[in-house]
Amino acid sequence: MNKTLWILPVLILLSCKQGKEPITKTETEIITDIILEKPTKAKPKYKIDFDTTKIANFTVENTEFSSLKALTQKLSDYSTQELKDLPNFIRLTMSIVVPFDISKKNLENTLKSIVHEETEKNNDIDEILIFAYDDKNDIGTGYTFGKLLWAPDAKIDNVTPEIALKNVRTNYRFEISIKEKVGNIKKEDLPTKRELEIYNETMDEKYIGMDDDVIRDIVMKKFKIKTEKEYENIYLKVGVYKIF
Repeated sequence: MNKTLWILPVLILLSCKQGKEPITKTETEIITDIILEKPTKAKPKYKIDFDTTKIANFTVENTEFSSLKALTQKLSDYSTQELKDLPNFIRLTMSIVVPFDISKKNLENTLKSIVHEETEKNNDIDEILIFAYDDKNDIGTGYTFGKLLWAPDAKIDNVTPEIALKNVRTNYRFEISIKEKVGNIKKEDLPTKRELEIYNETMDEKYIGMDDDVIRDIVMKKFKIKTEKEYENIYLKVGVYKIF
């Protein structure tokens, strides 16, 4: 009787010890667990909304890529090494020519479609600036029809090192400026080819520093303009058209 009582606790102890031994999974079970693991959620791709039915014909006249330091403070606040370590961001600047009779809505969607196309081709572009004109001779003088900026919070030079390195686009916005005249231009209000040539000649940089009367006489002679009044009317007509 005493022997039986002594053996019983030993059997119970051995039974418990066996139950606590780690279970070794087979290779098949491990692979199955990996497959069934919940996948990491991918970051949604930045989407540019625009109406594909409202895209006008346009020609790209100038394209320029710039590589700039992603600054978050004044340049003077960085040491030489810190500046060296800062990543660069890519800015794309474009000049396009659109039809004179384009509507505001079509111009807006055309500009957005260009951003979509360029970022699809190169996801590393961090900032896009587009100037729209109806006359390629005006390129370099601001813009005559519209302007688009695509950047973080729609602010130029606002790309952070994180954005430059990781292409984070969550806070990207558009700033679009379109001249009031766009969509309201009648064909008869357009400057003629000759009037544009006269105006562009008058504004040519070779005349910088010269007296206005001297410029007028040179241009009138070159284009065989008969009176000063005709010259002034042409200059005023084209100038107002371009500015407003």
